[in-house]
Amino acid sequence: FEVELGMEDLSIYLWALRQAPGADEVYRREALRKVVMAFLSTKRFIDLGDAVRFALARQKPVVHLLRNVTLPCPSQTGNCVIWWSIPSDSCVTLVSRGGPWRIRHSCPDANSGAYGFCFALFALGRGARLFIRDVHFEAVRQFDHPAYVAIVGMDQGAGVVDMPDDVQTVGYIEVIKACYRDVGIAAGTG
Repeated sequence: FEVELGMEDLSIYLWALRQAPGADEVYRREALRKVVMAFLSTKRFIDLGDAVRFALARQKPVVHLLRNVTLPCPSQTGNCVIWWSIPSDSCVTLVSRGGPWRIRHSCPDANSGAYGFCFALFALGRGARLFIRDVHFEAVRQFDHPAYVAIVGMDQGAGVVDMPDDVQTVGYIEVIKACYRDVGIAAGTG
């Protein structure tokens, strides 16, 4: 996963680079300067939750999926096992870069340490928005417990998922599930 850095983060790196020995040579060579800038302008993550948290903290709420991934199940129990939550009144865009790419996640049995009556990748708090572009999803369910891409509240002002019809979803009972409570408050690992 990848998040683009804002100018404030980039300027810190550039200041440090400018102070380094040989910096004048780097700045004189335009091609080398472009390579260095491209490398410094993004931050990569192994974990989608870390990427989402970083993007929200930097107010650059776009997370790029760079390849197909299979996500491990969080070690969590409860009514619904949730991978990540999008906080109330936040906005995140999940988009493939060079894809479309797929996110696969396993919905294991009770012996795995993560047991729930349903599984959801995202829980959206009140007023939260999740935009999904060119990302496909696959739930690998071992039992009949339902799996969802996202769960949202049922009340007015509940979170919203914007996902075009061309996004493929395999193995889900429903893609988006509306629940009776504010799901963003009780969300698990993210």
